[in-house]
Amino acid sequence: MLAFGGLAAIVSTLLAIVCFEVTRSTLIQQRERLAERQTYVNARSVDNALTRDPANPSKALADAQTSRQGFALVRINGTWYSSSVTGDRSDVPGSLITVIDSGAAARQRVHLDSGPAVAVGVPLAQTAVGTAYVELVPMTEVSDAVNRIRQGLILAAVATTLAGVLAGRWASARILRPVSRTAEAANLISEGALDRRLESDGDADLEPLVQSFNNMVDGLQSRIEREARFASDVSHELRTPLAAMLSALSVARRRVKEPAGTEALDHLRREVDRFTTLITDLLEISRVEAGVAELVLEEVEPRAYVTDVLGSMGREEVPVVVEHDAPGTVRLDARRMSQVLVNLVQNADNYAGGATEVRIGGDSGHLRLIVDDAGPGIAPDQREQVFERFVRGEDPSVPGTGLGLALVKEHVRLHEGTVVIKRAPAGGARFVVTIPRTLR
Repeated sequence: MLAFGGLAAIVSTLLAIVCFEVTRSTLIQQRERLAERQTYVNARSVDNALTRDPANPSKALADAQTSRQGFALVRINGTWYSSSVTGDRSDVPGSLITVIDSGAAARQRVHLDSGPAVAVGVPLAQTAVGTAYVELVPMTEVSDAVNRIRQGLILAAVATTLAGVLAGRWASARILRPVSRTAEAANLISEGALDRRLESDGDADLEPLVQSFNNMVDGLQSRIEREARFASDVSHELRTPLAAMLSALSVARRRVKEPAGTEALDHLRREVDRFTTLITDLLEISRVEAGVAELVLEEVEPRAYVTDVLGSMGREEVPVVVEHDAPGTVRLDARRMSQVLVNLVQNADNYAGGATEVRIGGDSGHLRLIVDDAGPGIAPDQREQVFERFVRGEDPSVPGTGLGLALVKEHVRLHEGTVVIKRAPAGGARFVVTIPRTLR
């Protein structure tokens, strides 16, 4: 845009200057030549009148056809006579009188009180030696015309510069459109839209780039799908032996009576339950990443929904605050969003001393769920890392599989929403989940 605008400004300015100077000089020269011809005719008329009646110079000047706002002067025996009460000898430059006294006609530009003018002097040799006729012709009309031309050229230069900027904007947008499309597609792919591809739009120069980009995305999608299917298959296949282990543990628990054996079986049962939860979470994440998970949407009232979820956890004491801009109803997958809320509250219980508040807010288009805790907070450089799989706190005794927040992120993404971590007003961590109010 700067290049096009600057080039247009330079070219239009140069053309405007050239056009102005040529037009200005042409108009002034035409006006001066016309003034010369008019002066020569009037000088002849005054010369003839003085020859007939030398004692009446005022009458001779009255015969001169001067232009409007112009006037004539005649010098006889060193005395100057004027055809106008506003004009006198002081308006005639001395250099012009010098040339006239040498016996030659002369022309010179002057400036009168009424504006610019041209003074033309002619010696009247027929009347008497030293007699001269001077006429001052106003150039106001020429000056006005030149000013109008100047204004028009300035406006034309400005308009041309703006046109150059617009042309630069159009050209840059057209040139950078493929880059913008590539960046947009890359961002969408990074967010999980692996079906996104580029179109060359028939541009032969872009075809190699488009083909390479699409091949890269095809390979990436194929690899991710294979990994997702592998994780899903492994998780699914592990559920059968886990069920058998649970059955065997149940039978063993009924038959073993010794305290040591009972304690060992209880410990084994806890580990099997933890392993079952891990497999279930992995299977859920794999289904989402593989693109086979579907939302089962239903209309819910946010406050009652959140209260029910907390009640099912036995956490009725956690305050629920509804902001004034919170939507009255929202469409969501109740099971998945319930798991999101449960995982966030459990995460606060395990690592941050418990949830201090659940806040419901939003606007006309979105629902916002906020979970605050009483912990030390999460450092900014770790806020993205905690949503990765198997990332856990430093205390190994804290229960959990390391998949809770990863599952939160996947469920929220499936709802076309976002989850971010901020600092709570009390100093702990604040998890903010935002999803659209209406999903199709």
